[in-house]
Amino acid sequence: MGVPFEEKMGIIERRIAENGSKLNGFPGLLFKAYLVAKRHEGYSDENRYAPFYVWENAQSMTAFLQSPAFKTLTQDFGWPQIDTWLALHIPCIDEIRNSPWLSITRHTIPPHSDLSLTAQDGDLSAWDVSRWQHLQADFGDAPQRGKENYRITYIASGAW
Repeated sequence: MGVPFEEKMGIIERRIAENGSKLNGFPGLLFKAYLVAKRHEGYSDENRYAPFYVWENAQSMTAFLQSPAFKTLTQDFGWPQIDTWLALHIPCIDEIRNSPWLSITRHTIPPHSDLSLTAQDGDLSAWDVSRWQHLQADFGDAPQRGKENYRITYIASGAW
């Protein structure tokens, strides 16, 4: 039998409190939002931990993936699946620094769409061109109805 989610989340939330700031100042990291969704709190249909990294460029992400910090993470939690998105619009860290919530919407981009007409709504807008999806992420003060909602437990930034 597996470890209950609440116990796993306790471990994750302790690690965030103890180690989240260690990414502050990491070169090329625009921000990492440590995201948590809890079904029993009423804003999510399932329990999730979702680290959300935004990098300045591919070289910065590569440097992190080759770092001792990433090696430790994989030894402690296993080899992760990493979804990568092409960012169209990214908020400034000062715009999101004190936001307690992140709400996400994903839309399928129909085949043969005129991508120049794709709306770039939201605080953060991106495409996943391997699945042809558009991601819209909004930082705010409360979860948004009809969206995938996460409580932000910490935001790390290379700017700090």
